[in-house]
Amino acid sequence: MKLRLDPWPADYESPLAIGGAEEPGRFEVNAGVETADWRAVAAPAVPRPPCCFVDGVRRVEARVLADWDGTLVHGLYGTLAAGCVRSEGSQIGFDCLEVERYLILGKGQHQESRLEIGSAWVRFAPWAVEANSPEAALGALQTLMRQAEARLAERLASEGRVVFVDGLSYRATAGCDVVGVVKRILEMYLPPAQFVLAESLAPGERTPLFSIEDGTYGRYSCFLRLSKPRAVDHPLTGIVRLEIGAAVGIERARRLANLSAAALPRFASTPVRDPRAPQNLLPTGALESELRRRMGDAPLIRRAIEKSLFS
Repeated sequence: MKLRLDPWPADYESPLAIGGAEEPGRFEVNAGVETADWRAVAAPAVPRPPCCFVDGVRRVEARVLADWDGTLVHGLYGTLAAGCVRSEGSQIGFDCLEVERYLILGKGQHQESRLEIGSAWVRFAPWAVEANSPEAALGALQTLMRQAEARLAERLASEGRVVFVDGLSYRATAGCDVVGVVKRILEMYLPPAQFVLAESLAPGERTPLFSIEDGTYGRYSCFLRLSKPRAVDHPLTGIVRLEIGAAVGIERARRLANLSAAALPRFASTPVRDPRAPQNLLPTGALESELRRRMGDAPLIRRAIEKSLFS
């Protein structure tokens, strides 16, 4: 057995979480939608288009429990933020940074909360979920963050820019020029004889597009190498998976995949800058840090919540 390094630090989930053969019938994959010639596709020599990198972050400020007619109700105070990094020529910078706060409660309960922090008032908008569990409240916060990302991605795509969203994007932006950049490889999707091509890709090369149908959402996908792995690294180091909504059609999907292959490797991070290098792109890492800063001081907000509940 020949060992190779998984380069992300051990306190992060592995970028390579493939567990083996896929469940039969779980996905319907067509590897011939772009070409029957299954070989690496090199990045074309095209002008760099104006592009935007969209991402969101979330934070649980405090979990809460309520007694409603003798029933225990689970909930949480949560903060989310979404924004983008615009890149056009040599100009790059943050834009459209927004912060939202919610008091999420189970069993369909609504309740607003306003906290006094110094000379400012911070509002947590009411949000209800029918399920009643800590996991349901956290899932609602995650969904709200994804929805904020999708709204922003659609708006930016309508301006004629290519939009890269960290993580999955096809669910809410199926008909837009939006590319989901998936850092962690959780599924092979392809048969081993075709998936092995991903290991031999050079930086800027991608696999041909393949389609994925799961009975709910259709999308095109491909694997793209951002940078060359070190000799000690696993051959799949530096690989991301792109997702594009099937509604755009194969020709637009091919164009977006080619633009992605031409643009993304220059934004690959390094271990000095980001422990999840190179998959956590430089604009994405910088955006995450700025969004977390704008969410405010977590201990200060926690103390304000405790003070509000005590009174």
